[in-house]
Amino acid sequence: MADKVREIQDRLLKNIQDGDQLSAAIAYFPLVGWVYPLYFKKEDALCQYHGKQGQRLNGVLIGLYLTLWFLENFWITAWLFGEGSFLNPISSSIKIIAVIAYLGVSLIAAYRAFMDEEWEIPFLQDVVDVFWDLLPGKKDDRD
Repeated sequence: MADKVREIQDRLLKNIQDGDQLSAAIAYFPLVGWVYPLYFKKEDALCQYHGKQGQRLNGVLIGLYLTLWFLENFWITAWLFGEGSFLNPISSSIKIIAVIAYLGVSLIAAYRAFMDEEWEIPFLQDVVDVFWDLLPGKKDDRD
């Protein structure tokens, strides 16, 4: 047990001194964290990987919120999803669950980035593909 604790302490100390893992973990800071590793750490492959993944994760959250906002405020669908309608509690619950899931996945991914792992968030690429296919005039350059 003491060897395992020592190994974890050594990895943490190494990560703090190197700084690249910390930069990769910053990618999962809500909404804007991906900018730093993606644009200011271009030479580090780990930072690029987590920066792109953080960008996709934030894009999915923003896409979901924009879709729900559109459903709640567009005059054709406002009677169904708008304030005071019978489906409004469902859309509000989706927002709350999405934020909790986003924060949980961000914490796990930041920990994995800090531990120098290239962990792929499950189903993230599938969700990005669904949103991407909905865009008109799309090109196949997602990176």
